[in-house]
Amino acid sequence: MHTRRSSYPARPALIAMLAIVGAHTLVTPLRAAEPVTIVAAGLTNPRGFTVDQEGRIDVAIAGTSGPTAGVATVADGCATMVVQNQPSYRIVFAAPTGVADVAQSDGQRYFLQSGGDIDRGNTPNGLYRYDDAGTTTLVADVSSFIRDNPVSDRPRDYDTDGQPYALLPMGDAFWATEGNSNQVLRLGLDGTVSRVADLSPGHPIPTGIAPAPDGGAYVGFLTHIPYEEGAAKVVRVDPDGTVTEVWAGLTLVTALAVDTEGALYALEMATAFGDDQEAIGPGSGKVVRQTGPASAEDVVTGLSLPIAMDFGPDGALYIAGPAFGADNGEGVILRVDLAGGTPVDVAGIKPAEAACS
Repeated sequence: MHTRRSSYPARPALIAMLAIVGAHTLVTPLRAAEPVTIVAAGLTNPRGFTVDQEGRIDVAIAGTSGPTAGVATVADGCATMVVQNQPSYRIVFAAPTGVADVAQSDGQRYFLQSGGDIDRGNTPNGLYRYDDAGTTTLVADVSSFIRDNPVSDRPRDYDTDGQPYALLPMGDAFWATEGNSNQVLRLGLDGTVSRVADLSPGHPIPTGIAPAPDGGAYVGFLTHIPYEEGAAKVVRVDPDGTVTEVWAGLTLVTALAVDTEGALYALEMATAFGDDQEAIGPGSGKVVRQTGPASAEDVVTGLSLPIAMDFGPDGALYIAGPAFGADNGEGVILRVDLAGGTPVDVAGIKPAEAACS
């Protein structure tokens, strides 16, 4: 029996607090001199993104429920929808899931669909290839794999299509985190789907993924309700499926990144709420850098419910958000230059009025 539900509470009061920017706003140039600049704005619930050498940004758009998700391209400070009419629905915190991530491999562009529902439509969750004309091609069907290959500990809020979250290029495939059945999948460019690791015991909700030394990956956990502060962690997943804890004491991890020197960074959606989920609020999100097996130092503070991050080709750290509450285009991507020292406080950074139409 198909189930499209969530045991997570909606958070209308929190959503009402979010008023970052209007839907028609501009951003500053990609290679700006300021330590913090906004390089994309007017985004409707942004998710994962890519930044290329020319400063072009492709960003996954979760949408607002229904056929509202897709992929936007940002060039010269303005966002244009390239892929449109992808399915979206609401999950944890009443946040939408639609297109969850974008990535590139061998000159081709791909997105990860997370809002599909093959019982009520014809769009499976999975890996899709797309181009500038908005043409999409299903490459790897995650919905069918999840139905045919259950994990060891199926969650109470089981989604028969799964909820794919993030992509990591791995040779002739992508690894993808999937946060409902709790697993890491291998999505082959030849269309094959297989499980790298079953992470389902305890319902940790795997989210961010980043490359680890020697061919594995780091995987971060959001954790399950009540999202107790300090309960999240990062594990290393080896190609043979071996799972090893590498970093504990984190909170609501939504993304991971590794810099050119191999340092590991985690994006925390919110902090300073203890074990009271009702106290989760915008403005307390952070980027932290690992300093030990259970310790970290602040790198970026003052973030409003951040959802994705990565280092760009210019060495700066790019951060997307908010995770929810951006139904009217309040979503942004920040560029943060860490060269001047850390922590960098981004509280109060807002876009200027734009010439984009």
